[in-house]
Amino acid sequence: MNAPNTRLSPTDIAPVIAAVAEIADHAFGVATAIGTAVEKALTGRPAPRRTDLAAVEPLVVPVLGDGNQPVQGAGFVAAPGVLQDVEWWLEWFARDADGRPQRLITHSEPQAIGFYDYQHLPWYVVPRESGQRHVTGPYVDYLCTEEYTLTFTVPVLVDGRFCGVGGADVAVKSAEQALLPALRASGQRIAVVNGFGRILSSNSGRHLCGDLLEGVDLDQLPGEQRVGDLPLAVVAID
Repeated sequence: MNAPNTRLSPTDIAPVIAAVAEIADHAFGVATAIGTAVEKALTGRPAPRRTDLAAVEPLVVPVLGDGNQPVQGAGFVAAPGVLQDVEWWLEWFARDADGRPQRLITHSEPQAIGFYDYQHLPWYVVPRESGQRHVTGPYVDYLCTEEYTLTFTVPVLVDGRFCGVGGADVAVKSAEQALLPALRASGQRIAVVNGFGRILSSNSGRHLCGDLLEGVDLDQLPGEQRVGDLPLAVVAID
């Protein structure tokens, strides 16, 4: 019986690691482009407003309109108090049920029913505290799709001040489709997991997305089983 921290053959897992990295590189590319556009738009503006984020929409909409790539939502989430005309704001766009890019509408007033307080969520907190990119998930995205999702975020700094995050969402079902060929080709029973041991995808019908795999310790895994600097890895399953 394999344990999650069993060392795996690099030959069997390298294609899986590469497939995960390709998804991440694409999503982070979108998030970074958004962050760069926002930084450029806000630099030198002592009292920025929502209208100063106008560069985000034309950057994101063509991406979401391309059904051949995995990103299904993307945008900028402002740190509270950064914008002068609204304290909280998501300049975010997502595909609707028909595949069309639409602006996400949320309650931006803390006293409103259904207010979306994002400042304690991992996809926001980790880039703010670490200054590094981060991937959150798989988790159920109740705000946008109510589906298992991966959210890729990068910190956005303006004149050295944290102003929010640029981000991109990838549906887990899209990620699984991209990972399936490499997973099936592996000669070992393996799963892609996050830092909490929650499964993103596997080559076992008994280990499904969202299942929790006990005993996972990313810090104890060989470097070749980690997906770069991200809290994702490939581990053995029984």
